[in-house]
Amino acid sequence: MADNGDFARVVELIGKSGIVLITSHTKPDGDACGCTVAMCEALRGMGKKVQPLFLSPLPGWYEFLLDEEVPVLGKDVSVEELANGRLGKFDLVIIVDADSYSQIGDFGKYLKQNESPVLVIDHHMTSDGVGDVQIVDSSAAATGLILLDIFEYAGWDLSVRAAEALFAAIATDTGWFEFNNTDKRVYSAAARLAEAGAESAKIYEKLYHNFSYARFKLMLAMLDTLELHFGGRFATQHILQCDFERTGTTSADTESLINECHRIGTVEASALFVEFEDGRIRCSLRSKNGIDVSEIAGKFGGGGHKAAAGTFLPGPMEEAKRLIVGEMSVQFEGAAEN
Repeated sequence: MADNGDFARVVELIGKSGIVLITSHTKPDGDACGCTVAMCEALRGMGKKVQPLFLSPLPGWYEFLLDEEVPVLGKDVSVEELANGRLGKFDLVIIVDADSYSQIGDFGKYLKQNESPVLVIDHHMTSDGVGDVQIVDSSAAATGLILLDIFEYAGWDLSVRAAEALFAAIATDTGWFEFNNTDKRVYSAAARLAEAGAESAKIYEKLYHNFSYARFKLMLAMLDTLELHFGGRFATQHILQCDFERTGTTSADTESLINECHRIGTVEASALFVEFEDGRIRCSLRSKNGIDVSEIAGKFGGGGHKAAAGTFLPGPMEEAKRLIVGEMSVQFEGAAEN
């Protein structure tokens, strides 16, 4: 767990900066988006010039947290344009909720030519030591928890917008307080954020009752591919490019869909395979009951947490499935494959 010495280094580094770039991992989720918004709020409150940047398009259900258009790398600005100062010249780069090159995609190319200090605040087990100053606390259920601790240590103003953003960060990374990473630290933080103005019912409505009809059709297409293995303990599902085309959706619409199969009582682990345009297969993994899916993801160059991880695999789809089912057989050793 991070301590006051870690927080002091963060506050000192930020205090010396004036123009700051803030980003997170590709395929931003609630923790990534929430921490980005909260950090922007804090630094602007100090009078600093701040430029947020997403590394891939933001799912629409997080847009309520924003009060500005945020550029997307590869869509609104290229790596070369970023390096040439199109968005500004920065004296600090902050990366929240990521600390590995596999998580930040092409932004890694920018970092390797960037001369400004890099601050990393993260909770993932997979770490490449991307930052010059780092707070990485893998015991935290969400990076939002670490950021809240920094707010309170530094005495930064916790606006209602920042409180909502951090509440969303923590709530989404704990499955709205259902995952087994939900501990007393999570509940305590949620209570403090509620006192600061975060309204849980409003945030839940925006996050989970905001499906488009297209996304709902994509979920139905995914569920139609559901297969159970090892006596029902491991579930696989997949989404093909033709499913995106037929439903009018994108890969951003797949977030959290993997959790649907965990409504089945026997399921202890799951994989969602998503086909990308370049032929690669994105494999997301979830688990409970102590099954370590980060170990499996790590074998293929990915990573994450014990209960939530991911990686990319070469196609075709059936070969990607075969690889992961084979690795899962070790976790379920002795269980008969269906």
